[in-house]
Order: sequence, then structure tokens, then C-alpha cells
Amino acid sequence: MRGALEVRLVENDPALVAQLRRVLDQLKMNAVQIVRGDGISALKHAAAGSLDVVFLDPPFDSDLFDAAVAAAAQAVTATGFVYLEAPTRWTDERLQADSLQVHRYLKAGAVHAHLLKRIS
Repeated sequence: MRGALEVRLVENDPALVAQLRRVLDQLKMNAVQIVRGDGISALKHAAAGSLDVVFLDPPFDSDLFDAAVAAAAQAVTATGFVYLEAPTRWTDERLQADSLQVHRYLKAGAVHAHLLKRIS
């Protein structure tokens, strides 16, 4: 978050929202806004191409991944990045419909971490 003018965290779980607020208060991070709500809905309401970086970490046992990636692809700038944590590896072929491609990938335990960028 270093150097960011604004950071918005969207979390649906009220206990996690409270925990995030406590941590931010301790760290005195004034540029961070915490919003309780649906992350996909927040991305859909963001202006197209308005976000430099989007971090996605849906619950691994959910069916939210495709919708989250599609919403992030619309919201991220042409030179921005989408970071995705998922239970499986995402390929360029799977991302093509959203005009994204894998820029970097790593696997750590059960987590498949992807740094995605727009197809140039």
C-alpha cells in the first residue's frame, strides 16, 4: 500500500471487517477505506478502467471465481494488474474471454497465485 493514494478493501464477513479496522487503526493507515459488502458488486460498480490493481481472494469453496475475474477485468486499467488467489491454476486460454493473461504464477501449498494483466 506504500505510495497508494487510495486503497479500498471490500469484505462481506462482518468479523473480518472488524478485524481489518482494528489492524488499520493500529497501523494508522488513513488512506485505506474498508467497505462491508460484496466485492464483485463493488467491482461492477467501479468505473471501467479505473483501478490500477485489484486483489481477488474469493472463498476457495465458492463459485465466485469467474464472476470476480470478469468484474476485475472490466475495472482494471489497461496497464494495471489483477492478483488472483485460487484453488486451481488459471491458464491464458481460460482468461482470454476476459482479455487477461497470466503475467506471473506461483503455487504455495494449496494456493495458486496469479498476477494477471490485460492482453496487449
